[in-house]
Order: sequence, then structure tokens, then C-alpha cells
Amino acid sequence: MGKVAKKIVWTFFVGMILVYGSYHVFAMLFPSVKTEVAHIARVYDAIDADGYIIRDERVIPDDLSGFISFCLSDADKIEKDGVIARVYSSESQGILHKKAEELEKEIARLENLKNFGFALSSNPASIDQQSYLEFNSFIKNVNNCEFNALLKHRDNIFYLLNERQIASGQDLSLDEKISGLKNELNKLSLQENSSAIKKILAQHSGYFMGTVDGFEDAFNYDSVKNITAEQVKALLNESSALAQSRTQNAAKLVVNSNWFVVCALKRTDALQLSLDQYVELVMPLASAEKIRAKVVAINQSGENSESAVVFQCDYIDKNTLSIRNEPIKINISEYRGLSVSKSAVHEKTLSRTIADEATGQEKVVQKAVKGVYVRRGKQLAFREIDIIFSGDDFVICSLDADKSKLFSENTIKEYDEVVVKGRDLYDGKFV
Repeated sequence: MGKVAKKIVWTFFVGMILVYGSYHVFAMLFPSVKTEVAHIARVYDAIDADGYIIRDERVIPDDLSGFISFCLSDADKIEKDGVIARVYSSESQGILHKKAEELEKEIARLENLKNFGFALSSNPASIDQQSYLEFNSFIKNVNNCEFNALLKHRDNIFYLLNERQIASGQDLSLDEKISGLKNELNKLSLQENSSAIKKILAQHSGYFMGTVDGFEDAFNYDSVKNITAEQVKALLNESSALAQSRTQNAAKLVVNSNWFVVCALKRTDALQLSLDQYVELVMPLASAEKIRAKVVAINQSGENSESAVVFQCDYIDKNTLSIRNEPIKINISEYRGLSVSKSAVHEKTLSRTIADEATGQEKVVQKAVKGVYVRRGKQLAFREIDIIFSGDDFVICSLDADKSKLFSENTIKEYDEVVVKGRDLYDGKFV
């Protein structure tokens, strides 16, 4: 072979290598398809509405003469005839009495440590766990700007740290500390005029709230299941000026753990609900938790009119006790499955051979099904999907698709690489 021929052959092979390498570099930098990993997601079929909260509330009037000091925090449970507050002849007397109560509690805690320290120190792991929970609660209160609760957690943490020292064999020498607190308490007792103290007792058992909004008697609690859509809208639209014109009160008791959320829903939304159905209410301004609720009434005056829907709840905390008007989301159904972009969904006609039930002869049947292309190594494979929910730009596919609903036997799985962008897609294509 001449030099010229060798040069041509060499140039040809070098060119082929360059083309092959360039193709793979280009394919790596500019892939022919774009994929996303199928992941498990949870979505809800929900209705957005404005809710109004109705409770069985009994107000505590503020027309008592003197300085009132409440003994409870918001959402505290109190039994009938329990002490809600004390009334003092002056503010200074109230401050003295409150300080004396705090000293008495501190003395009792320290004496408990002193007298029962050996028993308390018998389980250090339990003390460590309680300390962790108290620190965690303290941090949550700080993050939520709930500063009123910090003092209680501080005292509990102090007490638990003392327990832990006893558990490690240290002598805390509490006698001197207790003696000093008792001397301070005796001095306060001499200044305090106990005979000037009056007590406000609870007329009913219930949950205490130290604030009122003026709407406590806006609607009869016992008639809530008969409320109309017009009445719901009137309650929601009632102005704050009207609320301020009502008689103001110092505090209130919520005397029934069952409370109601009422809302006016358009006909199409109300048709998605039924009596005795359980749903989840999302109230982002009141609670991070989803609140379980039961549909107890759906009241509609005309065939095409709005409906008043009444939800019964029994979850109690200080946030749910403080709200009145609240944007809510009504979660009707929950869907859990594989989330796939709508751009990945294609329709394809599949064929399969089945045996005729009457004759036993085999025949080929075809059916158009929805599915996606997934990447298996360097090839694409079509996988049928069972769509259980459709959103704006995504669908939720069944995790455990019923084979009776699938024309083929293959469907997608978690972590499959689903093709969301690409041209000329087909089963077996190399990418």
C-alpha cells in the first residue's frame, strides 16, 4: 500500500474516532431526553373557604372593684368552683400575694428535692429525657414568641438539673437556700393583707381564656346545626366596630370541648361533602396541625343556593380557642402515590394476545393507554400508569396499581427516571 493510501486510511480512522468521541461528548452535554425521578407524594382534594368558629362560651365580667389577678393561663382546664382569679384591694397587694405564691412553690420544690432526693436520683436516664423535653419546649416557645410560658420551663429545667446533680452523687446543701426563701416569705406575709383578698370561682368546668373578642354570644351554640348560609355570611361580615360596641369582659370559660366551624359553600363544593363524613381542616393561622372534623350539618335553602356546612371539632389548645374568623382548607380526600409531571404522560396503543373465553382461540386485542417513558440503562421503556389524581401540572399515579386496571403488566416504580422532555420517543430507543 502506498504512502498516500496509508495516509487516507489513517485519516479516515482518526476521523471516525473524533466523530465517535464528539458524539458521546455532545450526548453527555446535550442529552436527547430530560428525565425526572418519580417520587412518592401526598396531595389532597380540598375546598378553600372562610370559617367562623362557634363555641359554648361563658364570659367572666370585669365589673368587680379592685385589682384582678388571674390564676390560670390560656387553655388551662378548670373544674367547677375552682379559683379563676383573686381580687385585691390594690395592685400592690396583688403583686405581694403573687410573689408570695411563687416563693411557696419554690420552697416546696426545694424541700421535695431535699427529702426525696435519693428516690428521685434512682433513674438518671429518665431525668435526662425529661430535661431534653423541657429544653425542646423552651426553644419552641421562644421561636413562637410565647414568652409567658418561659418561666415555667425555666423552673422545670432548674429542678431537673438539681435532680441530675443528686443522681451524680453531689451534695446540693439546700438547707441554706430554703431558709433564705422562708425568711423572705415571712417578710412578705407581714406586708400582705390577706383579708382583702376575694376569689372568683368557676361557675362551670371548662377551658380558661384571658381575652374576649365580643362575639361570645353572637350566635346561639345550641342552634348551630340549624344555621343558614345567610347567617354564616352575616357573622363573617360583622364589622369590628360592632364588636367593640359590645359589652367587654375580662375573660371567659369555654365550657364544652366540642366546638364548631361554620362556612358558606357554593353548591358544587357542598356536594362533595356528606353528613357524618370526617375531613381534615387546615387552619394555618391557628395551628400547624391538621384538625380532624366531622360534618354534622349541611343546610341549603334552595336547589342552587349556597349551603351552610357545620364541622364539629374537639381538638383544644390556646390557638384554636383564640381564633374566630379563619381562612380554612377542607381536605376531603387524601391521595398518596408517585408524582409525575404531566409533560411526561403519553398515550400509546398497546397490543396483547388473549384467549377467547368462548372458543379458547387466541386473539390480539388493542387498547389506547396512558403511560410514561422511563430510562432503563441506555434504552427507553414504556410503562403504563394508573392515574388517581390530576393536578395543574402533575399527576399522582397508584403505587400498587391493580393489575385488573392495567392493560399491560408493567407500571412505574419509585425512583424510576421518567422522561419529561424529548422527541421521537418510542419503546427501546437508545438515549
